[in-house]
Amino acid sequence: MYRRFYPIFLLAIAIVPIALFLSGCGDIASEDKERIHGRLLFWHSFEGQEAETLDSMLDQYRELYPKIKIVDEFVTEKKIKEQFNMQSQSGLGPDLMISSFDDMVPMIRADALANLNDYNLDLSSYLPRAIRQVTLNGNLYGLPFSLKTQVLCYNKTKVEQPLKTLPEMITEAEAERQIAINSNFLDTLWGMEIFCSQSKNTKEYGLFDTQAWAHWLEWLRYVQKDPHIILADKSTAIDRVFAEGKLAYYVCHSEEISNIQETLGADKLGVTTLPGTENGKAGPLLYTKAIVFNEASSRSTTKLALQLAAFLTNVEQQTKLALETESLIPVNSKVKLDRRLSPIQAVLIAQSKTAIAVSLDYVNDFGNADQRYGEPYYRLVMAGEMSPEEAAEKFAEIIEGSIE
Repeated sequence: MYRRFYPIFLLAIAIVPIALFLSGCGDIASEDKERIHGRLLFWHSFEGQEAETLDSMLDQYRELYPKIKIVDEFVTEKKIKEQFNMQSQSGLGPDLMISSFDDMVPMIRADALANLNDYNLDLSSYLPRAIRQVTLNGNLYGLPFSLKTQVLCYNKTKVEQPLKTLPEMITEAEAERQIAINSNFLDTLWGMEIFCSQSKNTKEYGLFDTQAWAHWLEWLRYVQKDPHIILADKSTAIDRVFAEGKLAYYVCHSEEISNIQETLGADKLGVTTLPGTENGKAGPLLYTKAIVFNEASSRSTTKLALQLAAFLTNVEQQTKLALETESLIPVNSKVKLDRRLSPIQAVLIAQSKTAIAVSLDYVNDFGNADQRYGEPYYRLVMAGEMSPEEAAEKFAEIIEGSIE
């Protein structure tokens, strides 16, 4: 329905936000759109509905700026970072690319990404937490494009009223409604915030709360004894099992929603926020998909690329992105959606507000400690080989040492 009624007149008003965004690039913003010309190579890893929506956004941009030739290419998520690094070192590769924020650090270290500080950009429309995920040591290395986090998906044919709290999760399991959770360090961190006594620090700076994680691990160990609460390894493809209608609940990533809808059916899929308690809300990790720019591109080409990025992140295009995909969360703080018309996006936005946005500075200091230490400690606890308190203390010592 949304696609039929999306107003054509948005094409006309989209030019104004671009000009404001490029306030420091007057030679572009002041030019008549018919005089702007150039060529941009654009890489992304989107598939399915996300790719269709991005293609539609690019087509609208081409209508506005017919003399700018945009060549957009799909590169798999597994290969895009490696190929970008390799080609940029030879002065090649795309002029701009959509990348996960946590992949940016090695590209920055390789001097592959353009530093955007000199372009005097207006960032006021972007969510501040998303900007922190593209800023390292005070330098801006990308622009936020979309967000993703975790939410609770449920099958409406099996659930009349979705659970809201951890105690209700146990009640639902007792009623033999199966609940699936991906069982690994990062995918279960959402429960730490429920027990966190310093939630402001945790959400703002990505600090690790030792006591909260220990309490959460203890709770997970307790519920894994219930046969109806499935703590599943990723290799079990639990998302597919849920999409096939065999489970009542699944703690999913927001980017999985489109695929689940296609298999399960949009009328059967319900989405709600992750369960918490009376005193604490769940805090899943927040991930920014960023538009990054090739250091090897000329300054004039980067200005054109920034103009395209401004278009893709203006209010109208971000609204389109949110409504058409129902899985990508907008980064533009001025996007307003009607909860009645877009209930899934309303849930995603609500959950993103309680999510933990780890800054790029913290990712740089933190390194791969999650895989080297967090994941092994998590598995030792769940296997009964280490106490939650010992695991939390050991891990806290490691990450605190890495940021000193």
